Amino acid sequence: MSRKEYLAGIGKAVLGTDARGPEPDVVVLPNGAGVCVVQPVRGGGKVYVAHDETVLFVPSSMDFATGLAAFLDGARTPRKS
Repeated sequence: MSRKEYLAGIGKAVLGTDARGPEPDVVVLPNGAGVCVVQPVRGGGKVYVAHDETVLFVPSSMDFATGLAAFLDGARTPRKS
């Protein structure tokens, strides 16, 4: 399993993806920052996953660039959320 696949698995677990739904999109982030897992359904969201396995969940209403900027600035979702 590649590091990208491993990080994507963390993001999919956070999203709680359903095998019956569409497969989430995985975007490799610039400068080796990690990956973003995007649930392509209404009401889904995006999970940015860093190499240290910390994550930032953002709702689907937030655009990719805004979420990425927050992620790169160090925003993270607490593990208990």
